[in-house]
Amino acid sequence: MNPKFCALFAGQSVQAQGMCRELWRLPAARAVLERLAPTLGEDLERLTTETPGPELALTFNAQRAIHAHHLGNWFAYLAAHPETELCGAVGHSMGVVAALVAAGALSVEDSGAFMRARAQAFSDVCKGFSQPQGMAAIITKNLREFKDRIESCPGVTLALHNTRGKGTIGGTLADIEAFAARAKREGWPMKVLVLKVEGPYHTAAFAAARPALQAAADKIAVAAPKVPVFMGTSGLAEFDPARIKRLLVEQADHLERHFDAVWAAYERGCRNFIEVAYKPQPISWLADQLTDKDGKPLPDVTARAVKTEDIAK
Repeated sequence: MNPKFCALFAGQSVQAQGMCRELWRLPAARAVLERLAPTLGEDLERLTTETPGPELALTFNAQRAIHAHHLGNWFAYLAAHPETELCGAVGHSMGVVAALVAAGALSVEDSGAFMRARAQAFSDVCKGFSQPQGMAAIITKNLREFKDRIESCPGVTLALHNTRGKGTIGGTLADIEAFAARAKREGWPMKVLVLKVEGPYHTAAFAAARPALQAAADKIAVAAPKVPVFMGTSGLAEFDPARIKRLLVEQADHLERHFDAVWAAYERGCRNFIEVAYKPQPISWLADQLTDKDGKPLPDVTARAVKTEDIAK
């Protein structure tokens, strides 16, 4: 009997020039990409096959390209492996919209409309900053042990909790630099790596995006998912359409609890995880997420990473 999988979808930062070039050549992928184009953007083929890295990294472009990449890969994989069954879906940050599609809660067309509105709203917020803002990855042994220290640093907020020891902080670049200097000065066992992003997503700075997200959410139809969708905004399994819509809006300025969402999937019985992507990312985090009290990976968890080039294999 084939195992049921929990599908993983990455967030912003996985964009790469030409990431969908092969997908446009696969009939099943091209079909879904063409369904997306009217809502996600008529420039979608150029955006996902030719746009140079620096231009693609812009928030408005990155989020649209990544969403197209998610759905193109997922539907191409399903066409090649129609026996695939899901027990759940987890989306990291913006990846939750693709997770909702995979779970049957959101149509391809409505997902494109919402993601375009989200990308535009986030981009507009970034353009309105009066001083440079951004994010930094933090890497340590146990991130929760540093929660109080992070909160004690002015202007810095924990924005994403990705694994047991990895997360992302957001704030002004000046405050992030001050945080990194303090961590070094006080000898914290932590690496701080500034990321090349336009703004501190999932922090209070993005509360201004909520009205646009609410307007977009009001225009789309969300059904009860066929399998649980584990959302980082709550860190829980979500089933209720109205609550899912609310969480999609709240996600803008809310801590992304991806670590908790993956654990929620495990606690509901998900043991086999899959990610289909140009360059799989969150699938590689499982060994630092689903661990025992000593930090060792749980032995009953399997991870299947499928690259675009290997979809038909």
